Amino acid sequence: MNPWLESFWRDVHATLLVYARDQLNAELPPGLVARVDERLAVEADQKKARVYVPDVAVTESWDRPMGPVLGQAALGVAAAEPTVVDFGQEVLRHLEIVDSRVHIITAIEALSPSNKEEASARLDWKGKRLDYLRGGINLVEIDLLCRGEWTLPDRSLLKPLPPGRVNHHVCVTRPPWISRHEFYVLPLRERLPAIRVPLRHGDPDAALDLQALIDQCYERGRYASVIDYTKPPHPPLPEEEADWAAAVLSAGAK
Repeated sequence: MNPWLESFWRDVHATLLVYARDQLNAELPPGLVARVDERLAVEADQKKARVYVPDVAVTESWDRPMGPVLGQAALGVAAAEPTVVDFGQEVLRHLEIVDSRVHIITAIEALSPSNKEEASARLDWKGKRLDYLRGGINLVEIDLLCRGEWTLPDRSLLKPLPPGRVNHHVCVTRPPWISRHEFYVLPLRERLPAIRVPLRHGDPDAALDLQALIDQCYERGRYASVIDYTKPPHPPLPEEEADWAAAVLSAGAK
């Protein structure tokens, strides 16, 4: 992840979702399709339905006959292996997914600064996560931002992070378990991996190459001609990471 891109996150976020949709649609098995901003409503028992618009949704038609599917996803792609954190086998009740056109299988959400900076926003994000999972929807949460507080599920069982280093994170949660999470820890100094995107039960996971997405955002957004690398990114990097970034930039200029 290029930390200077964080200053342009509204544009990067919007294009990242489109490129993720395109990448997934080239891999998904028959009957599934990825869509950006697919509206859905989740209706709980004796509660008013809550409406959400996931960043990217993997969907199938309600009227599609259910049966064995030969998945084509992730063939020939070496996906990164997540660290699985399991807080226990707490099973969520299933809620009805109300939608006239499609059934959402997986929601992919990329965090923005507004999701991480206020306590109320982080609480709202937790509620959204629980609603997705109660609705039987797989959830992929992608956090490529330095700013803001921790917003993903509890990472206390993960290996402690070294001080002075920047790490981004992805969390994948598959219902019906609320407390079992697949974490990807993404050090700033390493290439972003291809992560696993869960689909229907019985389908192989799809691969989502995060580095390819960020590279597309950078190249097609013409950020090489916009970013002033003589100035620190916002937010600034820790000293050790800033020294490393300066060495990378210096080597690239030669």
